[in-house]
Amino acid sequence: MNTANATELDNADEGLNFAEPSMGLSVEALVGALEEVKQRVRQLRAQISGLEHRLANAQEEERILTKLLALRRGEHFGQPTAAHVGDVRTTPLQPIASPAKRSHQSVDAVVAILKEADHPVHISELMRLLREQNVVIPGSGTQANLISHLRRDSRIVRPSRGMYGLGVWGLEGMPGQTRRIRKRRRRRRASHKTT
Repeated sequence: MNTANATELDNADEGLNFAEPSMGLSVEALVGALEEVKQRVRQLRAQISGLEHRLANAQEEERILTKLLALRRGEHFGQPTAAHVGDVRTTPLQPIASPAKRSHQSVDAVVAILKEADHPVHISELMRLLREQNVVIPGSGTQANLISHLRRDSRIVRPSRGMYGLGVWGLEGMPGQTRRIRKRRRRRRASHKTT
């Protein structure tokens, strides 16, 4: 927030002082004061909303420029090459060998979010951040679809229910549900044989 807005807010806060009981304000005066304060709150919320939008745009621009600079330097997935930090290469980019199976863009975005957060993040927060970044979520766009793709990626682990982190952090993933699924299958087979 710039200093003009901060000064304006400070002046607005000094406008009314209801701490003195000797003021003897009428109900109408209190209602009027309440309406003024409500209006000021609405204005401040609108300013905050605008600033949050500008901040989100600036953060997205920063993320894109960081990726572009990393590509220009010859870095891939945050792994620097022999280039020094201040050295920006002007040579053409060399194609990077892609893995046999490409991950979905949403999974790559989740990896970037987790790297930035530097701690495990809940699936609902990941969904919110992906939507803010306008990242296409696979399938019908539900948590289940995203979870299905996250579980297939070896870079991502699930240290606890609903939480996702990066395997390079040394987190251990929760055991899968294969045991329960096998038991259900056995029960179904047994019930089909008896009928």
